[in-house]
Amino acid sequence: MKRYEKILLIIFSIVFLLQFFDFPGKILLLVLTSWLIAASYLVGGYWIFQTKERKNSILAILAGIVFAVSVYKLPFLVQLRNNPNNIYFPLSNGLLFIVLTVFLLIKRKSDSKYRNTKLIWLRSLIILVVVSFFTYIPTTFKPYRNLIYGLNNGNFSIQENLKMFDFNELFDEAYEEGDCENAIIYAEKAVESGKNWLGVPSDQEAEDYLNSVEINAISGAFTSLYKAYACKANEYYDRDQFDQALNTYLKSEKAISISRPSSEYWKIEHILLKNRIALCYRNIFDYEKADSIFVEVIQEYTSLKDSTDENTAEFYSNLAKSLAEQGGLEYSNSFFEEAIFILKKEDSEDEDINYALIYNYHNLITNLIGLEQLDKAKFYIDETFQILDETDYAFCTTSYYDGYYYYRLSEYKKADEVLSKSLALLESFNEPKNNGIAENLFIKSKVKIALAEYDEARTHLQRAMQIVAKSQGENHSRYANFLFLDAELDQLLGQYQSAESKYHRIINSNNEYDIELAEVYSSLANLELILAKFNKAKSHSEISISSLNDLIGEEDPSITGVINNGAYVNYYIGNYALADSFYRKTININADFELQSTASTAIALNGLGLVMAARKDYKNADSLFVQSLELHKQLFTENHPLTAIVYLNYSGLSISQKQLKKANEMLDKSMRINRNFFDEKHDVFADIFSSYGDLAIAEKQIDLAKEYYRKAHKIYLEKFGENHIKVKSLSKKL
Repeated sequence: MKRYEKILLIIFSIVFLLQFFDFPGKILLLVLTSWLIAASYLVGGYWIFQTKERKNSILAILAGIVFAVSVYKLPFLVQLRNNPNNIYFPLSNGLLFIVLTVFLLIKRKSDSKYRNTKLIWLRSLIILVVVSFFTYIPTTFKPYRNLIYGLNNGNFSIQENLKMFDFNELFDEAYEEGDCENAIIYAEKAVESGKNWLGVPSDQEAEDYLNSVEINAISGAFTSLYKAYACKANEYYDRDQFDQALNTYLKSEKAISISRPSSEYWKIEHILLKNRIALCYRNIFDYEKADSIFVEVIQEYTSLKDSTDENTAEFYSNLAKSLAEQGGLEYSNSFFEEAIFILKKEDSEDEDINYALIYNYHNLITNLIGLEQLDKAKFYIDETFQILDETDYAFCTTSYYDGYYYYRLSEYKKADEVLSKSLALLESFNEPKNNGIAENLFIKSKVKIALAEYDEARTHLQRAMQIVAKSQGENHSRYANFLFLDAELDQLLGQYQSAESKYHRIINSNNEYDIELAEVYSSLANLELILAKFNKAKSHSEISISSLNDLIGEEDPSITGVINNGAYVNYYIGNYALADSFYRKTININADFELQSTASTAIALNGLGLVMAARKDYKNADSLFVQSLELHKQLFTENHPLTAIVYLNYSGLSISQKQLKKANEMLDKSMRINRNFFDEKHDVFADIFSSYGDLAIAEKQIDLAKEYYRKAHKIYLEKFGENHIKVKSLSKKL
């Protein structure tokens, strides 16, 4: 090595080391030194690389040119001025190094002869390593960043750029560990460092300024920020903290919008994020905003992709769920069916696809039950069973729907059988939070009440109420629904004060009229008839009917229970025309939905019989009681309290028609049936004794009539007190 070259390299080394210190003009000094070496190699390569022993003019000149080209760019590489063309500058030296390496390997036995060539090869290797390190090593390599950071001591802009990468690396570590809080902190610092590097004014919004600069330079930092906020938003969403989730998702969406991703992958990521935002709006009941975003998501995704896939199905499903919550069940069903159609074309072996398919089936079934399209609901229940076996948790839910279907058809034995199987499976799965178990027990309680298995109904219901009280609290609407059924069971068993207290508790906890509250007012009105609070009964019945008219655009069988109760209240207070109208309304609604053989129809026929008997239209009354009795036997069997009520009412008609033997048979059957279910102090026995008394009067057996009236009077007095109308009425008869 010539003395001149040695001096140049020593000076360059000193200047390079000085870059670790902060002083004015240091980078200029590095540029001048580097360019001096490059110029010396370019112009003087012929003299610098020659030796006295052997001269190779072509190699010396070529090496000088190649080395000059490589060294020329070195100061700019140190300053991270990453022009895309920089990658080409070391290539000529790399090619020279390869050629020399091959040549020297071939001539390796002639060491002394090619000493000069070996020295050029060594220079090529050193320059190639140094220049390639600064050219090709990515900024994500921490040792490289540390070196560049030190070399740029005092250069705030470049150091902020390197900090951006440091914070991004820390973000990656936190994100991988699921530490969303620290992920956000590091991502925000990465963005801040990136903005400092680009010189974003502190008093100006980043996104406004970045519209006029090259955003790609710091898009990675904004991507990290997007992922960090999304991570935290997902945590909020999973904890049902939808307001916090929405605010955090919006921050995430802002970050990804600034980076303006151009690849299909990130465009899809942006669409998926919008979908999550729409879900938050749906969960905070801002349906207008949610639906508009769902539609936007579907349009953007379908325009981006050539074909439908599971994401498309999810978007349709989310929109369908939103529409269902708003009561648009028909529109909702069309989107659920579209989602199902898409998913059935996907890989049937994919567990996620099957899960999504089952989810859509279940929601569609729920809608169809709500629309009283029970046959269609059953079709999809059976479709769902085809892709399940009993080892799947979803089998339990599908079985629950199947049991509910049979319950709505008044096929109570079948419903009980299916729900029992579903409940056993749920318990074997140790169902999370037991919410599924609670819902199953709730419907099973209704089935047990319909089967007149009151003790089992109470046991199931109390267990369900304990589950809901523990998981969601006693102020939750689900608990109120369970408490309502508990009150109805009290009323059936003659525990009227307890039932009344529970009805009022439910009403006082909810100021909004909805379908459940209409049912509560309806049942309360029925109870108030029993308690002889006729004005309150009339008022509460009118409230229940009025709220139904306000809420339900099209009549369906779900409201027939309220209509029947309203009819009975009007019958009891003597408004026979309205009672007649309501009972016929129930019968017509059920006929429209092909549900003629259901409990509400049977009860309506019995009620119409009472109305006709009160109008002294005995022929029609008799026919109606016969129809009701046959349907009660079909649905509930002969030995059932509801059947016993029809016998009791029919006996009254028979007494009016002077068919005394028939009346006695009816009363005997009613008494026998009720004794199988109720305590002897239940007022139903007072009703029967009172009717026995009326029958004895018709038979002119005055002493026997008094005996029956006294038995009835005693029960009424203990149950209601001396001021009750039934007590006073019997006192007059006595």
